[in-house]
Amino acid sequence: MGKLKKYFKITHILFVLVFLIPEAYATTSVQPQLKSKFGDWSVFTHSAGDRNICYIASTPIKQDPKDKNWTPNFFISRIDKNYNQPSLNIGYKLKDGTSISVKILNSTFALTSNEVGTNAWLMTEDEEKKLIEAMKKGYQMIIKGTSEFGTNTTDHYSLKGVIRSLQELDSVCSIS
Repeated sequence: MGKLKKYFKITHILFVLVFLIPEAYATTSVQPQLKSKFGDWSVFTHSAGDRNICYIASTPIKQDPKDKNWTPNFFISRIDKNYNQPSLNIGYKLKDGTSISVKILNSTFALTSNEVGTNAWLMTEDEEKKLIEAMKKGYQMIIKGTSEFGTNTTDHYSLKGVIRSLQELDSVCSIS
């Protein structure tokens, strides 16, 4: 399970990096395809060779501090019909030794970052399932982190449309 989990995390990080650099797509024909949009969430599919990647994504509706500029994205992806994997591209380099907190209603989750300190995810499939269930029940997700320069950030994500987006994800990238 450990090696498989690490493989999917590495694949997901590479995919996120490609997704966040649109210029990379200018010379290729394998751009992610927007399938639908529900509320504040969008559903995408992408094929890279024999890999099938489906995901939903959203950006914050509110950010603090207002005088800083960063571009986070929250994803729930499914690679090759695997289970749903939540992850975050925080939009800046995290301070070493810090984690990212995600709060939905009365539940709080701690995301662990990669070596670069810009992407984060939960460490177990059980935590991932719990986070997704909390997202389905909540109306807002608040994500807090600390930049390498010590700036504390707070991103507010709307959960409007997340249930319908997850249903669409099931439809376009069903688990077999």
